[in-house]
Amino acid sequence: MTSPVSPSDHVTPRPAPPARQYAASRHAAWLGAAAIITDEVDRVLLVHPTYREDGSWLLPGGVVEADEHPHVTCRREITEELGLDLPLSAVLAVHSFSQNHPDLQPGTPCPGEVRFVFDGGTLTPAKVKAIRLPPKELSEYAFLETRDAVQRLRPVDGQIMLAAYRARLGNTATAHLADGQHILDVPALDRHDVHVRYRPLWDSPLHHGRVPDRLPVRQAWAWCFVPDGRVVLVSAQSCAGVIISAVPKSRPVRISGATSP
Repeated sequence: MTSPVSPSDHVTPRPAPPARQYAASRHAAWLGAAAIITDEVDRVLLVHPTYREDGSWLLPGGVVEADEHPHVTCRREITEELGLDLPLSAVLAVHSFSQNHPDLQPGTPCPGEVRFVFDGGTLTPAKVKAIRLPPKELSEYAFLETRDAVQRLRPVDGQIMLAAYRARLGNTATAHLADGQHILDVPALDRHDVHVRYRPLWDSPLHHGRVPDRLPVRQAWAWCFVPDGRVVLVSAQSCAGVIISAVPKSRPVRISGATSP
């Protein structure tokens, strides 16, 4: 049995435009690459450029050069800016700027930009000490809790940073944004405005070493979170089983329980 013929099958194809004309018709945009790099308590690394008149900070990274792929750019820029050679494990976010976005440098004839944000991993204290900045380009660096980092970034850069950080935190798919906004469904961590506040070990009153032999452990508690930032609660109803639920972190929670030896 033959398949029906559609009207389009009888349309005479148009000749392809000359290569130069076709190339000129394609949309052009800048490319950029940056990285989310954290310390061991999940604070985000920002660098302070000397060339920004508004004093804003940046994620480590830079512009993609001719014949260069974004992941190559990111590793090159990390080496140039921090003096470190870091592997990249994932693409956390892809963001597109409009050519007239208000956060672009005034007077810059930008045709638009596509920026890739990679996961640069976690730095050990030894690697943090090994950071070396190019003094003519960067004046300082800092590891900041995300709420503080947003205050030092331009608004759209803060939106990109948070989306990428939360994609890493929740181990979710690559975030896709346009002018700072998610173009698909807003991920749960962004929807609930989740931030992770660091708790440096040196400020903690808890004992972090081995439990002394004279103190047998008779109970243990933990805060457990689902990827969207809610807290997991376990309520013992009987010896036969438990009930597990999840509530938003913003909701006051009273937890009580008893232990048995």
